[in-house]
Amino acid sequence: MLVARRAGGARALHESHTARVVRVEVMTAKLPFRFSFGHALAQRRSSENVYVRLTLEGPDGAATGYGEGVPREYVTGETVESATRALCERYVPAALGRQVCGADEVPAVLEEVAAAGSSGNGGLDLAAWCALELAFLDAAGRLLGQSVGRWLGGAGAPADVTYDAVIPLLPPPAMAPLAAICRLAGYARVKLKVGQDLAADLKRLRVLRRILGPRVDLRVDANCAWTADEALAALARMRRYGISAAEQPVAADDLDGLRRVTAGAPEMVIADEALRTVEEAAELARTRACDAFNIRVSKCGGLLNSRRIARIAADAGLACVVGAQVGESGLLSAAGRHLAASLPSVRYVEGSAGRLLLREDLTEENVLPGWAGRARSFVRPGLGVRVKETTLDKYAAARRVFEAPATAPAIPLN
Repeated sequence: MLVARRAGGARALHESHTARVVRVEVMTAKLPFRFSFGHALAQRRSSENVYVRLTLEGPDGAATGYGEGVPREYVTGETVESATRALCERYVPAALGRQVCGADEVPAVLEEVAAAGSSGNGGLDLAAWCALELAFLDAAGRLLGQSVGRWLGGAGAPADVTYDAVIPLLPPPAMAPLAAICRLAGYARVKLKVGQDLAADLKRLRVLRRILGPRVDLRVDANCAWTADEALAALARMRRYGISAAEQPVAADDLDGLRRVTAGAPEMVIADEALRTVEEAAELARTRACDAFNIRVSKCGGLLNSRRIARIAADAGLACVVGAQVGESGLLSAAGRHLAASLPSVRYVEGSAGRLLLREDLTEENVLPGWAGRARSFVRPGLGVRVKETTLDKYAAARRVFEAPATAPAIPLN
């Protein structure tokens, strides 16, 4: 049953009634960082993201939801400009005026919008679609009075989530204080970015292992930096420091190389940049090219596709990592937490950096994890976080508003 919340309380929107997309706003915003964050593919001090603000209206009320996508040209081929075009020219027109009747219809409606807005030329619009899907789910959840976890298939009460520490590419002398912070904060799992200089990587690993101790799970992420031969040689030298896993050791399109590393290294090999779509997940699983998937909500085209990818991993006996985009706000952090909470088993969870990385986050809620990386699940309707509209407006740049005509015909569900 759809529920519209107003100041006077909740009202029911019966299944025979419909909610309709009446307004969509597309904008971009550049979020500045507190410090520079780097890995083998990029170094950045800010992140320019795309945002969608979408309103669903029913007979007894309306609800507005928010979505975010983080375009990365070196991952999905998207730029902020191309993602904005995909939204304004294809996905928003496909969504505007669309009607939904009941909670169970929400995924079907989103599938129809995605199909209608697809470019058909094989290009990936994953961050763009993620922003619109999250806004739709957030608005529907608010109108329903339900969490977006309703559509992720999680059983029972949402689980709390435990995050890992992620250390960027920094000089070896910076490792000691960072390792001490991780240890004092109680983190049991730490990921180190590597891949620019093997000698420096080994020094940094040595410092980390010395300070963190033998029990902390320590893994590395090369972000496509090596060939298969280089990866196998580097991992052999890193093995003395007890690393548990290596993420994306080779170029995203080098699936043969990825398979070689997976077959030749005892460490868990995690696919990240090589994994973006449901089809790529199926191929990686079929060919046993990796041991685990790093599922990032924006990179993988939203929550529903991310959940489909996680099911492929489970069916193939592969582990799941719930990752994050550098520079995402509390909106995507909330989405990632919902995904992690919905999965029966997650090996690693990353992200939710919030105010630690961003000068100003966009949500009222502080998404930073607490002691030992532990964080409560969001249980409020929709994504469970409230956007600080003044902060979003402060950083917003390009902006377009689309409104459905009051007399627009109903769009029936197929």
